[in-house]
Amino acid sequence: MINTVGVIGLGTMGAGIVEVFAKAGLSVIAVDGSAELAERGKGFLTKSLGRAVSKGKLSESERDEIVGRVAFGDDLAAMKDADLVIEAVPELLEIKTSIFTTLDDIVRDDCVLATNTSSLSITEIAKSTKEPSRVIGMHFFNPAPVLPLVEVIHSLLTDVKLVEDVRELAVRLGKKPVVVGDRAGFVANALLIAYLARSIRAYETGLASREDLDAAMAAGVGFPMGPLTLCDLIGLDVVHEVCGVLYDATHDPSVASPPLLRQMVAAGYLGRKSGKGFYTYEAAGSGTLVADERTPGESKAHSGRVGLVGEGELVDSLAEEMSSAGLELVRVTAADEASALEDVTFVFAVDGGVEDDGCCGGSCACGDECSCGHVEGDVSEHALQIEEKPLMRAVRDAIGDGGVIATLGEGAASEAATGEPSLDARVVPVVLREKQRAGQVLEIGRSVAIADDAVEAVRSFAAAAGWTPVVGKDRAGLVVDALLYPHLNDAVKMLDSGYASVEDIDTAMKAGCGYPKGPFELLDEAGYDDVSGVLSEMYFEAGETHLVPSPLLTEHLLAERSFRG
Repeated sequence: MINTVGVIGLGTMGAGIVEVFAKAGLSVIAVDGSAELAERGKGFLTKSLGRAVSKGKLSESERDEIVGRVAFGDDLAAMKDADLVIEAVPELLEIKTSIFTTLDDIVRDDCVLATNTSSLSITEIAKSTKEPSRVIGMHFFNPAPVLPLVEVIHSLLTDVKLVEDVRELAVRLGKKPVVVGDRAGFVANALLIAYLARSIRAYETGLASREDLDAAMAAGVGFPMGPLTLCDLIGLDVVHEVCGVLYDATHDPSVASPPLLRQMVAAGYLGRKSGKGFYTYEAAGSGTLVADERTPGESKAHSGRVGLVGEGELVDSLAEEMSSAGLELVRVTAADEASALEDVTFVFAVDGGVEDDGCCGGSCACGDECSCGHVEGDVSEHALQIEEKPLMRAVRDAIGDGGVIATLGEGAASEAATGEPSLDARVVPVVLREKQRAGQVLEIGRSVAIADDAVEAVRSFAAAAGWTPVVGKDRAGLVVDALLYPHLNDAVKMLDSGYASVEDIDTAMKAGCGYPKGPFELLDEAGYDDVSGVLSEMYFEAGETHLVPSPLLTEHLLAERSFRG
């Protein structure tokens, strides 16, 4: 039975682990490299417990009992009476192995040696001890008192019974354990760091601004925070180090540390801990943002009436939202109503609510002869017949050449297109995401063919409608799906490798990273055909092999079978 636990390393993570054990009623021996560091660790603990008292989650007597269960010091010899010792020192193999080698001559023969490593090899660490069978990974997530996940990692050398004992201990602590083998990054970090690396590359290559990338995943998917904000919180040096571990293990270019990340770490831009990372902070260690040279200026406020073109339940719902946000709408469903838009300069057109002229949608794909009497391949003459549709032509005539049309859906985009560059430069494709806890995203496609002021007009309209505007290059997946779908594909690849189950992967990402839904829940929600299709489009554009849909995803798509049963 584990009743006394030693914790080595009393930084933010180590102090959090101390708090978890002490709250669960265990005696804790807390050690760091000096008396000053030990005292700092005690300060972290008392500050955290003090916040709980101020919020009414703990009484003062309960706080005092918890603190009374912990003995702080700077001498590893104090670990001689521990039933389990866990280290939470920096993520460097030589430091961890040195500590474990030293503990060999201090702890009892039946003492469990645990490492809180987030990515290093448990096997390598175990080999530094006299008895590798008693070494196991027990990976908590930051902040340890809050996040429920504990990854219990065993190597080929770990005693089988020990795995179950540590799993039961995690349950006793009130945590959600996931038991996995010794593989770089384990479950959560292997998936998370790959996603963060891709997000950094997306920023580096100009897919979207840092603010829009973060908004895409927080307000667009419901993640606790955006990827660049999360990198700053974790520490860019830590992200860089874990990228290196994953790349060394897999040689997968998608997990290699991006050039921008390497440069930022070399420059000392480590995120919150240094006061500067992807964002700039009030001071080192602060989470308060301050404006810097990359902070966007205030967007021009939307003014004037909005034309809403289309009909159906979706359009009715959007009309209600826009009206509730205080926008004055002019609704149009047919060409003979378009004159009402004469004093409108901004139109929101929705797929499914616009007419065509009876031709085959401009594709000439209906056989040897289409309904307008032109044979397949007679592109130039046919284009003259269909380049403008009655409703959208009437809308364009009404709002004038300077008006902007935001098109929701491929059908609306094709209806609004004229073939005239100066007019099509004022047609902006958009995607409206599902509502999340942090809001609702309107993604706005940006390309060299679209006028900058048209993009900004859509951005200001989205803000006025109560949505979160996200501007990104008009590429496959735009921003949200371009970041999310490869992430989901990685989860399927992990499942296909036999490393972890659907339940363990979903649990790891929800309990360890705060996701509102696990990857396989998100996959079911998105639709396997859409995920596979967008990934294929992304692969066609970029040629990066990690974007190829997993064979297992393709199998489930063709079989119309959910991963979740």
